[in-house]
Amino acid sequence: MMRRTRRLAVSGALGLAYLLLFVGAVVPVPILFLIAAVAVVTMELVLSRRAPYLLPEALNTGIGIRFRLLSMDVLTAILAANLLPDAGQIVALAVVAVLLLAAGRDASGIFARRLQWRRAGGPVSWRNLEVPGLPTPQPTTTVPEVDMPFTLLGLLIPLGYAIGSVYDRYTDAIIAQWLSIAVVLVFLAARFVQYLVLNRPDAAVREAVRVAIDRHAPEVVLHHAGRAGTVEQVLLWVPALLALERPCLIVVREPYHLDALAGCGVPVVWAPRSQDVELFMVASVDLALYPSDATNINNHLLRVPGIYDVLVGHGDSDEPESRSPLARMYDEIWVAGPAGRERYAYPVSGVPDAKIREIGPVRPPAPPERPAAGRPTVVYAPTWENVVDTSDLSSVLTRGPAIVEALLARQDVRTLFVPAAPSGARVPAVEVAVQAIRARIAAEGGDHATWPASRLPEALALAAFAVVDIAPELVEAVRHDVPFATCALPGLTDAAMAAEFPTTRAGFVLRELPKDVFVALDDALGEDVHAPDRLALGRRVDSSGDVTARFRTAVDEAIAVQRRRRAFARPTA
Repeated sequence: MMRRTRRLAVSGALGLAYLLLFVGAVVPVPILFLIAAVAVVTMELVLSRRAPYLLPEALNTGIGIRFRLLSMDVLTAILAANLLPDAGQIVALAVVAVLLLAAGRDASGIFARRLQWRRAGGPVSWRNLEVPGLPTPQPTTTVPEVDMPFTLLGLLIPLGYAIGSVYDRYTDAIIAQWLSIAVVLVFLAARFVQYLVLNRPDAAVREAVRVAIDRHAPEVVLHHAGRAGTVEQVLLWVPALLALERPCLIVVREPYHLDALAGCGVPVVWAPRSQDVELFMVASVDLALYPSDATNINNHLLRVPGIYDVLVGHGDSDEPESRSPLARMYDEIWVAGPAGRERYAYPVSGVPDAKIREIGPVRPPAPPERPAAGRPTVVYAPTWENVVDTSDLSSVLTRGPAIVEALLARQDVRTLFVPAAPSGARVPAVEVAVQAIRARIAAEGGDHATWPASRLPEALALAAFAVVDIAPELVEAVRHDVPFATCALPGLTDAAMAAEFPTTRAGFVLRELPKDVFVALDDALGEDVHAPDRLALGRRVDSSGDVTARFRTAVDEAIAVQRRRRAFARPTA
């Protein structure tokens, strides 16, 4: 209701301002036109920055603020024609001035976006890597649709005509028109010179980055492609890469991952094209690691010869990605422990057992002990919607609100909501649902809270009970020895779920809400009937021993295999 009221108020104010603008141009009344123009520009600039959703709603159009300002330019020319019908040269000058203003606004936006693209690196970009001859890439920001100086400059001509109408002399209008033309031309010339100075051939930029990578001489490359928020899959492996004490390189395929990896300690390059991936795979690269198998552009690196390819994943789970037959493409699959190996132990996978290696869990460290809390903490940590519908195991849309309501209804526990970082990256409705749950928890107040995905280990260290989906969050709950429950999947009985997703056997399956949530929570705070199943699953999830040493040994041996392959390779005719 409030939003509708605001929309009506904005619509009425803008409608009145445009009506006065039209009347001021047609009658003509220069002072009225100036007042209306100031009102239009002020309202549209403020709304476009503070409440951009109101502007298209208020005007019931999707043409954008730039075209509405163009209408003001046209009305300015009409004002000049109606006010001075016998002064053709002044009117022609007004037409030239307003056309240049409109062109200047467009050109300003184009130059701004192009310069930002160049400052961000251009055809490729990088972080944590010194590229001689090229400036350090700058993070990108949204370029405003309307350039403020040009918009304000558009008021100069109406001001000149308003002053001229008072003194009945239009010298001020002529000066304003020439001044507008001069400012636009000088500005565009300066932007063009600036662009020429910063511009470099795309091939030269790519070659400079390749030379810098060659100088770094990486032996291990981690290749990642994924939607916004999936950069956490890379961050999970950064400590392990640093512990190798070998030169490493991270290759990302989307630019929005770059800033999250700035300062991580490992050089990062953005390679948008398959040709860029090939170009950056310098002779020193022996081993490629892939934290996700849910993207078909992994093959851009897989097809590069002379590299040992290993699927490392980003957490242990029963998700389809963790047992996909596509894993046959890799030289090896590294898993956390026996449970990961067992997922590929069926004929359809086509993955021989010899290709699988257990290296232990690679995950952020959790607090060493659970701090005391006033009330028991319960965690709802749903996964995201994944890359396709067939592998979407998220409960957020279907069960999320009901789960949160059931947890909040219990006055004896504190609720933490920890959604996965990529939530909503593929399905916008998931992001809407996450925000609605976040708002519900905030409205409840007290010690209930929403935490970012990066704090999941901390949340589980506090938890007495967790509701999770079939995802790495479930296994993390097992590692923390937290009683858990998962939501039943449509069309699957408990037996069918246990067969297809074995990790669910160690917890409750939620079918009837809120009743099943209360039953599972009461058990977690009391008898904990699934404690033996959780213990047995925990023993199968991870391999024992020094995880850092096992990972380093696996890397050393993979590199040794690849170097032997290269030593015995025969040149082809």
